[in-house]
Amino acid sequence: MRYPSTVQVADIERSVARDGFSEPYHKVTFDLVSDGIPASQLVVWGHLAFPDDDLVRVARTFAWSRLAALVEAAGAGAFAEDEI
Repeated sequence: MRYPSTVQVADIERSVARDGFSEPYHKVTFDLVSDGIPASQLVVWGHLAFPDDDLVRVARTFAWSRLAALVEAAGAGAFAEDEI
């Protein structure tokens, strides 16, 4: 059961205050869109040391890692596709 899904950059805020940190960070917000479920967002904070040209790529790398962990957690105890 796979559904069309996309991860799109919704917003990039540069050099913004981040709670709990004294220095500013870049904030990249992704829209997580998948047919049949309400849209969600994922926020990734990037340190100013990352080159501007690579900010989205770095943010996608962090997003991928977090989403992969969520996939694993969501699959714990789930039925296999052929069992449904």
